[in-house]
Amino acid sequence: MHVKAISISDRKGIRKNNIDTGTLLVDFGLAGDAHGGDWHRQVSLLAQESIDTMRAKGLDVVAGNFAENITTEGIDLTTLAVGTHLNVGETELVISQLGKICHHHCAIYHQAGDCVMPREGIFAVVRRGGIIRVGDEIQLKEGRSTTGAVIATAESLKVCGGVIREAVMSRWAHAFIRVDLLDAEGHNLGPLLDDLSGRQGIDRVIVYDPEGRQTIGIAGYVGQAILAGRPAATIISHCRTTAEIARL
Repeated sequence: MHVKAISISDRKGIRKNNIDTGTLLVDFGLAGDAHGGDWHRQVSLLAQESIDTMRAKGLDVVAGNFAENITTEGIDLTTLAVGTHLNVGETELVISQLGKICHHHCAIYHQAGDCVMPREGIFAVVRRGGIIRVGDEIQLKEGRSTTGAVIATAESLKVCGGVIREAVMSRWAHAFIRVDLLDAEGHNLGPLLDDLSGRQGIDRVIVYDPEGRQTIGIAGYVGQAILAGRPAATIISHCRTTAEIARL
């Protein structure tokens, strides 16, 4: 299991350029890449095997064409759980998201004719930074860290997003906190909870709802999940204040 290619770009949503070495920065991502930042999708990974599948379908694509930062070889990324730790050379990553939802076809899709990232790509946060090089060994660490997510409106996050994240991390010390935006009417609450508790396997989800608008929606979602016999692996909490988070 090793690094097949390293790629960066100065804009999002475009094919990335290959580089021989790169620098992973803690809590940011790959230096010089437009996707770096203080969020949970700091580094993107895609397997060379996935690219080869697209090439077999007649697409003229190579490493970096799907906007992945690290192209891997010899490891089935789709089998990894969120919270898994990877050593890449001297660095350490924590898997933070499996696949993604593309609401609109991006430039990559139009250029390549398809985009495999939403299905087979994964994302990670940087826990130990350093230099990575093409050919570096990738090692899977045993076990996984717990993970958390916050669902809130853009307005509430703008007012106290940092405080919310600090409260959650202080209470549980998750490997990372991902943040998802709730639309104004709360119509996307169910799909978000389905993804976070299903495909992503997030351990704890905090719905931050100062005005209490989502009380019925959360109760209905949890009730339907119980009736459907879904496993209660994800703990879903509804909080109106940061003080409530500390008391959970």
